[in-house]
Amino acid sequence: MNNKVRDYFQLAHQNLDLIVRENEDKIHQAAVMFKQCMDNNGVVQLFGVKHGLGFAMELGYRAGGLMPFHKMNVNDLVMKGKLTQKEYEDPAVYDDLSVADKLLENYNIYDEDMYAIASDTGCEAVVVEVALKAREKGQKVLAVINQKAADANESRHPSGKKLQDVADLTIDTLAPYPDVNVEVEPGVKMAALNTYNGNIIAQCITAEAYDLYQQANEDCPILLSQNLAGADVHNKLISDKYEGRWNS
Repeated sequence: MNNKVRDYFQLAHQNLDLIVRENEDKIHQAAVMFKQCMDNNGVVQLFGVKHGLGFAMELGYRAGGLMPFHKMNVNDLVMKGKLTQKEYEDPAVYDDLSVADKLLENYNIYDEDMYAIASDTGCEAVVVEVALKAREKGQKVLAVINQKAADANESRHPSGKKLQDVADLTIDTLAPYPDVNVEVEPGVKMAALNTYNGNIIAQCITAEAYDLYQQANEDCPILLSQNLAGADVHNKLISDKYEGRWNS
């Protein structure tokens, strides 16, 4: 194993320890939010922009994860003819307030649902607008951001607010900013940590939520791997309740 690989592994392990040490209480709070939502027949609406897509993908309908999640994606608007491909590929799409309305109208979202929104900076107008509209309806919002990146950037929402200003709970990925970490030659760094950190946080929340179900002596809606016998029957049984909500 070369030195650069070892350097990155060491940084990743250090970040993992930091996440657990600094975010343990907030991870527990997020798991409580998830379980309360699910206990109330709610679905957690996952919305990740740019690198935050990784957080949504880490949670949304995957083996070993919880069932009641739905992934929102701006690309869905292209599939439904509500955005052109050119509009979607324009970086300014995340600062177009109308995109938030189109997203929320595109899915079957219940009042009992909550949102988990992941954005590196939390400054994009669309993520702030989605969070504001959720809060107006009394829905909970979890934000997952890189606080250093948020502090280094200005809000692009007309209100001047950032995602963490609107959310009920904010978890910091604790990644560096700029997110380049291993020096490969003098003055040149590469290798990111933010997505890795976000995915670890996602799985920590899942594990904590499972523990809450166990403590309450309740069945946890865990999706099984399709490689296991009977998994398709099990997964269909727990997903049919949310038909049209998780797969819209």
